Amino acid sequence: MLKVKKLQLFNVVLFFCLSFCYNVKSQNLKNDNNPGARWGHVLIYYPTQNQLLLFGGVRERGGQYLNDTWIWKNNTWKKMAVNSPSPRGFCAFTFHKERNTIILHGGRGNNRVTYSDLWEWNGENWNQIENNSFYKADHHQIAYINSQNSLLAFGGWNGEGVMGQTWIWNNKWEKLKIKSPPKRASFSMVTDKKTNSIMLYGGLWINGQYADIWNWADNKWESMSGPYDNSSLDHHAMIYDSKLEQVIGFGGKNYRYQFQNKTFVIEKGKIVFIDSESPSARHSFGFTYNDKENFGYLYGGKAYLNEEQIALNDFWKWDGKKWSKIE
Repeated sequence: MLKVKKLQLFNVVLFFCLSFCYNVKSQNLKNDNNPGARWGHVLIYYPTQNQLLLFGGVRERGGQYLNDTWIWKNNTWKKMAVNSPSPRGFCAFTFHKERNTIILHGGRGNNRVTYSDLWEWNGENWNQIENNSFYKADHHQIAYINSQNSLLAFGGWNGEGVMGQTWIWNNKWEKLKIKSPPKRASFSMVTDKKTNSIMLYGGLWINGQYADIWNWADNKWESMSGPYDNSSLDHHAMIYDSKLEQVIGFGGKNYRYQFQNKTFVIEKGKIVFIDSESPSARHSFGFTYNDKENFGYLYGGKAYLNEEQIALNDFWKWDGKKWSKIE
């Protein structure tokens, strides 16, 4: 009888821990009215139609990657009935101003395949630009170089190892023979519109994690910090906040495998944390900035609870000072 009561008490405590602290049950439900819980997905603002694009990702560890396409517009999610890229996550993506499309490259697919194809989203449909290319990668980043109407790509995993090459795409891929940051994956990279440069922070490789900050300008990389000047971080995300005219970052995990829920800015090669209530700790979430509304948007990601990896489906808005949850 005593054992039964102890078991019942344990179940009650476990239930409240899971449902109250992290709302795990609701986080993992699929919902036809929204994209549902996932991590490793694409989330990016498409200015031409003032919409957020969400694509792909995965719902659970070891699960099948997704290839559904969703649009957030007028405060409503809409699932698009389109011919999408094959199921994948951890793609690289950016807005190409001259082509007026969202560009998506590579990613990790089912059976641990790494892709090299190139796609673009025009607000209504996906179109494939390249089927195969020399640059095969996942957990990498690309950014648009405004002055050259081209794409800058760096790093990632090619299915065999972590890479450290710099690539330019201008209707075809070119690997640059220049000094680049040390090889890495799962870092963050964003265009700083105030300085018209591209900023890179953190990342991961086979035997370690990075805390350095690099800047791309005038066709070369420049180190903006020492290797230990800041906290090491991977699987985080950054945006450029046009209202603040600053790069804003959030989340990720540190070298102790502790998931983070800190919001930060980068100032003169230093990470400076913002004192603000934030979404719960997570990594591999979607984070983008709507230049028309001057809001940042964050969706989903991966949490860690009781040694379990849990997909999240919460949706947040950043107004430059504080976070608010979108119900």
